[in-house]
Amino acid sequence: MRKLSRRAFLGSAAVTLAGCSQVIDDVTQPDLPKTLDPPATTERHPTAHLLNRATYGIQPGQIRVVGRMGHGAWLDQQFNYPDIDDSAVDWRLRRYDTLSLSATDLRSFTGIQNRRYVANELATATLVRAVYSKRQLFEVMVGFWSDHFSIYHFKGDVYMLKTIDDRDVVRPHALGNFGDLLRESAHSPAMLIYLDNILNEKSHPNENYAREIMELHTLGVDGGYTEADIKEVARCFTGWSVDENGEFVFIPEWHDEGEKTVLGHTIRFDDRKSDGDQVLDILLAHPSTSRYVCQKLVRRFVADDPPQPIVDACVQTWTSTNGDIAQVMRTLFTHPDFVKAPYKLKRPFELLTSFLRITNAQYSGHRQAINYLDALGHRPFGWPTPDGYPDTADAWDNNLLRRWNLSFDLVANRIEGIEIDWQALRAAGQVNDRSDILRFFGRLFLNRALTDQEFELLASHQETPNQVLGVLAASPAFQWR
Repeated sequence: MRKLSRRAFLGSAAVTLAGCSQVIDDVTQPDLPKTLDPPATTERHPTAHLLNRATYGIQPGQIRVVGRMGHGAWLDQQFNYPDIDDSAVDWRLRRYDTLSLSATDLRSFTGIQNRRYVANELATATLVRAVYSKRQLFEVMVGFWSDHFSIYHFKGDVYMLKTIDDRDVVRPHALGNFGDLLRESAHSPAMLIYLDNILNEKSHPNENYAREIMELHTLGVDGGYTEADIKEVARCFTGWSVDENGEFVFIPEWHDEGEKTVLGHTIRFDDRKSDGDQVLDILLAHPSTSRYVCQKLVRRFVADDPPQPIVDACVQTWTSTNGDIAQVMRTLFTHPDFVKAPYKLKRPFELLTSFLRITNAQYSGHRQAINYLDALGHRPFGWPTPDGYPDTADAWDNNLLRRWNLSFDLVANRIEGIEIDWQALRAAGQVNDRSDILRFFGRLFLNRALTDQEFELLASHQETPNQVLGVLAASPAFQWR
């Protein structure tokens, strides 16, 4: 791992500390197809439906490419994400030096300005990856697990150590095995600091992490545990802490060596630290864990009210594969009921990324986009409570005005660091007059033809065609996926 001294790093960071990330101005944009022919019927296109759920937004021409490729082949490609060449994204990320720093180096940055710099780099890199990565399903799953194992970015050393958690905990296991992911999370310094396990010692047990690992990470609130189990799990995790270098450490003298009982299992003194490891094994083997996590996956990717047949199928796959995340997701996306899924409201991050991807926008990495997401309540890693950002429409339908403002500002190229070449899109759509422009962009944005009513509503506006596209982007049809 490459290390960078604090002095050298701060010298290179001056531009960002002044208010914006360094501009990525020498990276080739993804190619825009010479001609674009989006879906022309008013029915929901099955390929568009898959891409709307399994990516951060559809790129121009992608529906046709994936349709020819076949959904199964595309999913195979996405599940085998290490084989996808993502060097162009790596090139875009080259300016974000903090992404590769060690915990020791990251913790050497003190003061709120430096801490916010580190946090802003990770948030911006998250947006860059979502917009440009060819490993789209992988990035979507990173987002899901970042919510499931949610860590608030702005608490103590979490400012710096969330970068380590993202790099070494969530990303390596996002399409791997859930057990490996849970174990890594339990040893994550960012998690242990955020949920106060660094305060958990035998004379004063702290129950915060013990409660959340059962309620939020594994069993679910109705998963069968009791307050007594929380107390016992807290005892098992006494001594799991973080050292002065920002690394996981077990402190033997803090550990409660007494016998514990967790969910009916007796845990006797062995080698101290194994108490917590045994708890993880118990939680992973408990049937509530697979059901709870699969229900969350189906809620995210299918419907706010998760269809029980898909949940059951995912649980069955989970059980037969010992928590293989990729296989569970394959079951979800190929289930017969997936094509019948109702529309889901885009969360603000998804609204922004879907707009940038469908318009082939150039995003330089400027921080104003992150500030916009912050105002919309959906900055990466910015949810203060450990339950993660909500995943249902009722939690996000109260910020429509800000959503509309985002759409109009994007269309007008008013967000610094974001540029959209509307003329290139028109040329690819081979449209010139107002009516054709509106119909083409309707098909492009909505992945279907405009209804007569929608077209008449857009055509009735007296603004320029580009301004009317703001109305299209702010419309309910684009707000949902």
